[in-house]
Amino acid sequence: MNQSRVPRVLIVLAHFDETRNPEGRPDFIPQGTGHLFLAGAFARDRVSLRAYSEFHDGPLIDEAAFADLDMLVLTGVTAAFDRMRHLTAYARTKSPGCVIVAGGPVVRNLPVSSAETFDYACEGDVEEMQAVIREVFGEWAVSETILPRFDLANWGGPVSYVETSRYCNFKCSFCALTAENRRYHSYDLGYIEAQLRNVPAKKYVLFIDNNFYGNSKDAFHVKLDLIRSLWREGLFQGWIALVTGDFFRDPDNLEAVRAAGCLGLFSGVETLNEAQLKRYQKKQNLVVPQLEAIRTCLKAGVAFQYGLMFDPSSQTMQAMQDELAFITGESTMPLPAFLSLTIPLLGTPLFDECAAERRFLPSAKLRDMDGFTLMTRPIDDLGEVALFARKLSRLDGNRVRILRHCLGFYRNYRHSLSGRQMIHLLANSLRLALPSVLHRHGLPTRSGSDDNLTYVTTTQPLGPLYTPAFRVSEGFRSHFAPTMITDASGALDDTIARNLEFRSSRRQRTGLGSNTAQAESVPSTPAAI
Repeated sequence: MNQSRVPRVLIVLAHFDETRNPEGRPDFIPQGTGHLFLAGAFARDRVSLRAYSEFHDGPLIDEAAFADLDMLVLTGVTAAFDRMRHLTAYARTKSPGCVIVAGGPVVRNLPVSSAETFDYACEGDVEEMQAVIREVFGEWAVSETILPRFDLANWGGPVSYVETSRYCNFKCSFCALTAENRRYHSYDLGYIEAQLRNVPAKKYVLFIDNNFYGNSKDAFHVKLDLIRSLWREGLFQGWIALVTGDFFRDPDNLEAVRAAGCLGLFSGVETLNEAQLKRYQKKQNLVVPQLEAIRTCLKAGVAFQYGLMFDPSSQTMQAMQDELAFITGESTMPLPAFLSLTIPLLGTPLFDECAAERRFLPSAKLRDMDGFTLMTRPIDDLGEVALFARKLSRLDGNRVRILRHCLGFYRNYRHSLSGRQMIHLLANSLRLALPSVLHRHGLPTRSGSDDNLTYVTTTQPLGPLYTPAFRVSEGFRSHFAPTMITDASGALDDTIARNLEFRSSRRQRTGLGSNTAQAESVPSTPAAI
C-alpha cells in the first residue's frame, strides 16, 4: 500500500458473553487485552487504529464501524470462532477489499476452517502480526517494539494490565494452554519494565500471566526485585498475580511477594476433591493441602482468590452440592471469585476423552463452550443438572449461608488483611448473595431472556447475534450458521473432525507439539494474536 495513504484498521476482541448480556461488562476484572497488544504491533501515528472489545462494550453491530476498512484484525478464545465469522461477513460486505487477519487459540484449534475464512490465519504469537503488517502495508507501518496500546482503550478503572511470561509449565487436562502445548518462558526484564512504565501511573497492576511464579525460582526472584524497585518508585500502588499451587510450597514466597507490593494472588483451586484434581491432571494442587495454602496466604496479609469448576459428566450432583455446602460453610477460606462447569475445549485431553467416550451431547455447539451451558452427558438426570447449572453462577438459594460466611470470614482475618483487601473479598461474596447488583459490578448475570435458556447445548438457543445486524452480501450469509461440535446423533461433526485430524497430522509431521516448539480464559491471551 502507498505510504501516502493512511490505512484504516479495526482490531476486535470477539466475544460471546456467556450471560447473554448485550451491553458488555465494563466493570469486570480482568478485561481482555489481546486487541491492545495487537495494536502495539502497528507504528504509532502512521495507521488509523480503532481497538474494540466486545467483552467490555458488548457486540459490535454498528454498520459504520465496518465501512472503508483496509484491515480487520480478530482475536478471541476458541468459542468465539462464530463471532469472528460474523464480523468477517460485516467487514467484507461494507469494505470488499478489506484484509481479514485472525489468530489465537481459535486458529490453532481450527486451522482448516480458519484458512477457509480469513485472509491471514495466524498460528503464532503476537509478533506474527508484525510480519502481516509488513506484507500488507510495508515496513513503515510496523512498530519496532510491541507495547500494548492502552491509550486506545475506552475504559478507566483502578487496574492496569502487564504480562511477564507466556504459557504455563503444567498440563491440566481441561486447559486451553495444554492444547497449545507450547513452552513456558519469561520475558526479559527490559520488556517487563517497559510495560510497567507504559501503563497509566498510580494504579494497581494485574499481572495477566498464566503462571506468574513459573518454573525457575531464581528468575522469579529477579523479576520480584525489579517489581519491588518500581513499586517503591511509586509507578503503581500494588499488584495482583496468578500463581500455581506449587508457589505455596515455599512459605518464604509469600513474604517475598508482600515485600514487593503484592496485595493479592489468584490460584486455580478448581476443586477441593483430590480424586477430581487427579482426574484434571492438576498435580501442582497436590503439592500443599489447598486449605492450608489458602489460610497461610490470608494470614500472611495477602488476599487470595480462586475459581471452582464442576464436571457433571464425572461428578454426581451430590458430590457437587456437598462441595458447595462445604465452601459456603468454611469461613477460613473466601468464597470463589467465579464458578463454572468444566469446558472440554478443543485440542485438550479432556476434549479427546469426551469425544472418545461419546460424552458430548447431540447437536453440541462451539458457541456454547462458555462454562455455563452443559456440553456433555451428566451422570445424573439431565434436567436436574441443567437446573444446577442455571443456579451456579449466582449460588442461588445460598443467601443466608453466604451472609453468615461473610461475618465468619471477617472475624477470622480482620487483623491480617487490610480494609481494602477485606472489602474486595467480601464484596465478591455479597454479589453472590445479592444477584440484583451483579451486572452493575461486572459479575455474570443473565439477561431478561433467561427464561428462554435451557443451559443444555442441544436445545440452547443461539441468540440474536446469529441474525445479521444489517444486510450482508448473500455469499456471507453462511457465516451466521453455528459451528457444531457434534451432529444430531452425538457423533463428532465432520468439520470439527477434519480440523482436529489436520492439526494432529501436522504436529506429527513437524514436531510442533513437542516441548521444543516456539512459545489462552479469560477472554484473550496477549501472548496469542
